[in-house]
Amino acid sequence: MKDSEKIFQNLKNDISAYINLKLELLKLNTYEKTGKIIGLLSYGLILFFLIVFVVLFLFLSLGFYLGDVFDNAAIGFGIIAILYLLIIGIAVKNAKRIQTKVLNAVIATLVTNDEQQNAKDESSATDTL
Repeated sequence: MKDSEKIFQNLKNDISAYINLKLELLKLNTYEKTGKIIGLLSYGLILFFLIVFVVLFLFLSLGFYLGDVFDNAAIGFGIIAILYLLIIGIAVKNAKRIQTKVLNAVIATLVTNDEQQNAKDESSATDTL
């Protein structure tokens, strides 16, 4: 009787240790994926702001140029304002399509990163064997 109790106690301890390790692995994988997502979003945000500043300065330059062409800075910047309004209108009209493209790009990037990580993990696992 004591042997079977001892076996079941050892089995119970092994199962609980296995479950704890699996939960820890899940938690670490979640941290890793969250970190990757935050890194990707941070990179995207930095790139977005850089592009916004480039476009802003290009439009400012164009506004000054058009102001010189028309001998009136107000007309030059008025044309740029109308151009901005047209761009905003196009973006609002195509909001669903833009959202879908951005979502697909983010999902594709995450899946690609996941596949690359899995391939890297598999290659390092086979190297250790």
